[in-house]
Amino acid sequence: MPMSMKIYNAQLSPYSARVRLAVYAKGLDAEIIDTFSTPELEAELEGLNPMAKVPTLLLDGVVVPESEVIGEYLEDLGVGRSLRPDGAADKARMRLLSRIGDLYIMEPMTKLFSQINPKGRDQALVDRELAELTNGMKWLAKYLDGSPFAVGDSLTLADCTLAPMLFFYAQIGPMFGSAEPFKNIPTVGQYYKGLLSNPHAKRVIDELEVALAKVMAAKP
Repeated sequence: MPMSMKIYNAQLSPYSARVRLAVYAKGLDAEIIDTFSTPELEAELEGLNPMAKVPTLLLDGVVVPESEVIGEYLEDLGVGRSLRPDGAADKARMRLLSRIGDLYIMEPMTKLFSQINPKGRDQALVDRELAELTNGMKWLAKYLDGSPFAVGDSLTLADCTLAPMLFFYAQIGPMFGSAEPFKNIPTVGQYYKGLLSNPHAKRVIDELEVALAKVMAAKP
């Protein structure tokens, strides 16, 4: 059945990247909107989603905000290839890995993004959040064995969550003195490397690299 799907997107957002990866992997057609390119599009987003946050999905008149909710909604609709594993235990593992990523990896990384510039850096904040991030990555490592997919032998919503996060983890580590960010968590590094052999995951990581390069080139 034909669908009218729009994704209000920011190319460098790990949460938008998570939804793009799910859409690519499911083989769905979607209009991906560069939301913050014009004030009109920003106003359009705010009219749909009072939080005015990306990603926001508009699908056949239904508005769904928040990346995790969007992924689950697309699964509940049964459109495209399923990104949920079979079995209750594997589904729980998939959701747990996404939860670890959201709470214990992205939260400290988000705080570290504001400290990238050494000038005016709050070292106490950096030390605290790096410790939190290290703990989160160690917890994640306990649930990964180095296989190219987080759960089972195909891409799931857990991979959609983790791929963009690990891209940013690999970028942010050297900015705070860690030249080899995966050195002490080799199973996570092996997993991320293997995941990039999936064409949909590689496509999203390439998009993030291009978007990050544009931001860095624009800095004075």
